[in-house]
Amino acid sequence: MPDIEKGDLLRQLGFASDHELLLAKLEEAGLTNARKARIAASKTEAVATALAEAFIRVCTRGDCQERGRVVAKGRAVVKATAPSSCDVCSGSAASPALKAMQKACAKVGWTRICVVGGSPNARREIESTEAAPIEFRLVEGTKARTKKAAAADLAWADLVVIWGGTQLDHKVSKLYMGDPKCSSMAKRSVAELFGHVAEAARLAAGT
Repeated sequence: MPDIEKGDLLRQLGFASDHELLLAKLEEAGLTNARKARIAASKTEAVATALAEAFIRVCTRGDCQERGRVVAKGRAVVKATAPSSCDVCSGSAASPALKAMQKACAKVGWTRICVVGGSPNARREIESTEAAPIEFRLVEGTKARTKKAAAADLAWADLVVIWGGTQLDHKVSKLYMGDPKCSSMAKRSVAELFGHVAEAARLAAGT
């Protein structure tokens, strides 16, 4: 694969500014050095992983700026190239979706939602969301889980969402698939997850 200009790669990954700070982190991780203006395209995944551990991309929305500081948990907040690259909203406001989910779940009596999969950033956002009376149980999709633990999740939850298209191993998801409480989705943003839960609740309520 051809090399790519470092700034172009950072922008492709959704980082609009603070490139010197980002590059310093990549140098620290041994992925590049200051003498080179370009970087191997084959390193893109490693670069994205290293930056995600140290930085959070946030768009210019005021609520995203505020929530970004809450969910950063030690990471530096940097400007996203566009709302679609924002690690908080992914281009869509979660607040209306959250309210719709709360309303739909209240009608069917759901208060416990188990989510299997999702990115670390998505889990952080969900954890920081004031969703009461709804309680979330978040299952990391890349970490081994026992049948006993999965059975406990199914017994606890009103709905289990299998979050496909994210960091989710088949050996984890198959522990839940097929149960009547399970519902699958492939969209990635937290707002879309809330929307999926709301729709499942409406279907369960027959509305």
